Amino acid sequence: MNVTQALGWALLHSLWQCALAAAALASLLAIVPLRAARTRYALAVATLILMLAAPVGTAVRLRAAGPWVAVGVAPPRVVAPPRATEPETPSAARPGPSLQARIRAELEPALPWIVVAWLAGVVILSMRLASGWLVTRRLSTVGTRPVPQACRDALARLVVRLGVSRPVRVLESAMVQVPAVIGWLRPVVLLPASALTGLTPLQLDALLAHELAHVRRYDYLVNLLQSAIETLLFYHPAVWWVSRRVRDEREHCCDDLAVAACGDAHFYATALLGMERLRSPLPTLSMAAAGGSLVERVRRLMAPVPAEIFPRGLAGAFTVMLALGLTVGGSLVAGSVESWPFGAPGDRAPALAGARGGPRTRRDLMRALRRRGDEGAVAGLLAMARNDPDVDIEQDALDALGRIPSGAAQAAVIDIARTHPNSDVRREAVEAVSRMTPRAVALAVLSGIVRSDPDHHVQHEAVEELGELHDPRAFPVLLDFARHHPAPDVRRKAVTALGDVGEPDSAADVLEQIVLHDSSADLQHEAVEALGHLHDPRVLARVARLARTHPSPDVRDEATEQYARHAPPGAALALLTDRVAHDTEPEVQAEAVELLAALPRGAGIPAVIEAARGHSSVEVRDEAWRRLRQSNDPRAHAFLRGKARP
Repeated sequence: MNVTQALGWALLHSLWQCALAAAALASLLAIVPLRAARTRYALAVATLILMLAAPVGTAVRLRAAGPWVAVGVAPPRVVAPPRATEPETPSAARPGPSLQARIRAELEPALPWIVVAWLAGVVILSMRLASGWLVTRRLSTVGTRPVPQACRDALARLVVRLGVSRPVRVLESAMVQVPAVIGWLRPVVLLPASALTGLTPLQLDALLAHELAHVRRYDYLVNLLQSAIETLLFYHPAVWWVSRRVRDEREHCCDDLAVAACGDAHFYATALLGMERLRSPLPTLSMAAAGGSLVERVRRLMAPVPAEIFPRGLAGAFTVMLALGLTVGGSLVAGSVESWPFGAPGDRAPALAGARGGPRTRRDLMRALRRRGDEGAVAGLLAMARNDPDVDIEQDALDALGRIPSGAAQAAVIDIARTHPNSDVRREAVEAVSRMTPRAVALAVLSGIVRSDPDHHVQHEAVEELGELHDPRAFPVLLDFARHHPAPDVRRKAVTALGDVGEPDSAADVLEQIVLHDSSADLQHEAVEALGHLHDPRVLARVARLARTHPSPDVRDEATEQYARHAPPGAALALLTDRVAHDTEPEVQAEAVELLAALPRGAGIPAVIEAARGHSSVEVRDEAWRRLRQSNDPRAHAFLRGKARP
């Protein structure tokens, strides 16, 4: 399975995976007491990480599944079973595609759009996250100044009391209105001027303890991870709910540490209420004492401590059970593709691709396999291209095979080109062979088809594709066909293709010999046309010689036309004037008059006027008068006004 399909299915499966994880967390939080903040926080963080791990694991497993073939089952050979050995199943007894198959067939075309929409959302939210990070960084450098010494001393005491091992700075900021901590390696606590003047020293100590608790717990790193998960899973409401629970429980954990540092929950609650007057929004990547619901936090601090706290071991057991549930669910999802109609084409698709149901059902199956576009779809498409009763479906399946870049698909198309009973399908397969296989393989396969296919139209198509290869190795093959193939139209096509694959001089030698010595007038005609298409001045000189000297009027006529089309106008005028005057056949002379009248910028009109005045052939004079009447050249009009038709 390609990356887009794996990612699209992972996004779809994440809908139920994340919903299941959120439901499990809600059940656990209903059991765990509110005062067990650390346990509740650990459960919420673990759930958020599992919400990301579940779709990532699903995508990796689906991608690694390759062509949807189950582990331990070898992919079958891409050879359709002989029709004579296939038991005929009454159409009424053949089961139609399951609901799961129909749903999957409907969803697969939308997978690329789902991935594009998801990527667009990730890019937009990443820009939002980056802008928040830039704003947060500016907070520590813009509008800051040192705090009084007493505040720095209080911070030093709290650092020792809380066991913070990293150096922490404290600054007064004009950009924030509530205390906040920024950074991880070099954390900075920002205090608004209103907090320094509007709170008592003890209240300020309590709020500083809250901010230092964030530093001690490495909450800044967890908040970065949390923001990244929100960005990647932005489309799922359950993710945002769990993320909100993580932020709330984080504040509760820091409240507990702050209470332990200052020793009085009621006093700390009073400090929170005093801080509420200073509350205002902050960037999401900063940690503030105003985070979370203030009413809920105060109610929690004021509630009596229960006699028993939820055991951490039981919380860990619930987390492990949740992880196992999501893992098993993801495994079942990835493994269930083997039971889908297109999930294991190696052993199921040929049977499904047979004449099951009506044409619409079979066409839907074929389209789904075509959308798969990987090696796993080859067996099913080959079966449809060989065995479907509808020729249009066979041709569509063949077209889908020709677009799969794999050796198995190439082998399937070659097999169809050689053995399919329908000549129209074989012709399309011949074109696909030329397009999708290496040149050496195409040369061998197409040459064999020209020699052995029973339909000369297929042979004709194979010769044309040999010319389209533009490979010099095809030149002797085409030359052999041009000289010895029993079908005249194949020989003519081989002559035309010679000019496409050989060097101009080599091709011109062969083509000129065919014009001079071959007994077939049609073949001579094709050879002259091929000479004109070589677009080489030296070759055009040979064409001019044939126009003057070949014994066949038809060949001289074709050579004259080819020279007039491809030679410079001056050279064409000279040859055409010579042919009008000296060719022994009036038909060739009349053709030369027509070509003279068609030369650019009226270069041949004077010669046409001369032919109209006194050419010895009535047929040539008639052709000259007809061309002059059709011309818009003023000289032709002047001649017609001053000269009555004899």
